Amino acid sequence: MLHHNSHLASLLIICRSFRASSRLLRPTVLNSFTPQFNAHGTRNLTNTSVAPPKSENTPGNFKVETYFSKINDPWTNLAFEEWLFRNSDPETYILLMYRNSKSVIIGRNQNPWKECNLKLLERDGIPFVRRKSGGGTVYHDMGNTNYSIMMPRSVFDRRTNVELVCGALHELDIPAVVNERHDIVLDGKKISGSAFKLIQKRAYHHGTMLIDTDLSSLGQYLKVEKSNLESKGTASVRSPVTRLRESSFTIDHLSFCEAVRSEFLKRYAYNQWRQNKEGEPIILDEAMVERNEDVKAIRDDMKTWKWTYGQTPEFTYRLEKVFPWGSVNAMIKSKEGLIAQVDMTSNDILTNAQLLPLTALAVGMEGQQYESKALDMAIDRIKDEAPEVLSPKGAVEAVKDVAQWLKNEL
Repeated sequence: MLHHNSHLASLLIICRSFRASSRLLRPTVLNSFTPQFNAHGTRNLTNTSVAPPKSENTPGNFKVETYFSKINDPWTNLAFEEWLFRNSDPETYILLMYRNSKSVIIGRNQNPWKECNLKLLERDGIPFVRRKSGGGTVYHDMGNTNYSIMMPRSVFDRRTNVELVCGALHELDIPAVVNERHDIVLDGKKISGSAFKLIQKRAYHHGTMLIDTDLSSLGQYLKVEKSNLESKGTASVRSPVTRLRESSFTIDHLSFCEAVRSEFLKRYAYNQWRQNKEGEPIILDEAMVERNEDVKAIRDDMKTWKWTYGQTPEFTYRLEKVFPWGSVNAMIKSKEGLIAQVDMTSNDILTNAQLLPLTALAVGMEGQQYESKALDMAIDRIKDEAPEVLSPKGAVEAVKDVAQWLKNEL
């Protein structure tokens, strides 16, 4: 028995020594890189002055920065990302990892009325935020982790970055793969979506990772049934989703962040990674943001009505409903978040006295912000400017019926 314990202790010492030195002996073929690296790995270990061509997903030794955010406010994290993107050295490779409190994040060119259940979000006190990049709508909570990779535009390659993140999952023993849409999937279900943004000399690619997200909340907040709302904006592509928790009991926010950081350094600061000289990430906290007036200005701008709703592309919403007194067809056109045009007609034979109040309601809505309060303001406008249209029998009832109907629909 004593001999067995001594033998086991010796094995443990050997194993620990091997693990401590293994980083210096890692093979040059990496899961997140294409096979082309196998032919050039030795050369690139010493070539630190020239960036590799886009077609060669080889490791390099570039100036890098890594950030882990302790902030959970979605506007602040997105504002910092935008500031960092526009103010960092164009040649620097940057990784930012963060997670947000409950929120729905829509793409720059998306229609919130088409993408998320705004009434449910308002009821539950959950904000929706319009980000600066394109792409689709996503749900964030503390079970979801976000990554952002910034680099020179000249070497931007979206698939390489997704494979980098996928390689981090492989290091955590999660057999994820990248599909043809550059989503990361597990067992055929999406666990990560991403978007990118390009400017003159800079590019970034950011995405989500569903670690332990509340999938029921994701489903209800992103479920919208408005097939008769036609928008010029970018529509999200709906996909079945799952989360990493279904495949791993141990993965969490920090372990994922560390794994992605390791793959990032392996790819863009290979010598540092190989020699175990990565250092520590820069921690983004409230004190850092408080000292940065530009970040606060971007955050404030992202909270404005003009950005949140006014950025919405043009859309048309067609509705119809039958009331006890007749049917109504409504066509509402919106531009820049405002009600640009409203037409109300009927399939029934209504008198002018019956149609005139509805026409007045339509005119009163035009120019208002596209929201339920527009109906109250339209009625007030009728009372102030044309009260006589409400005089005929049934006019007040018709206006109230239609107004309540449209309030529920907007």
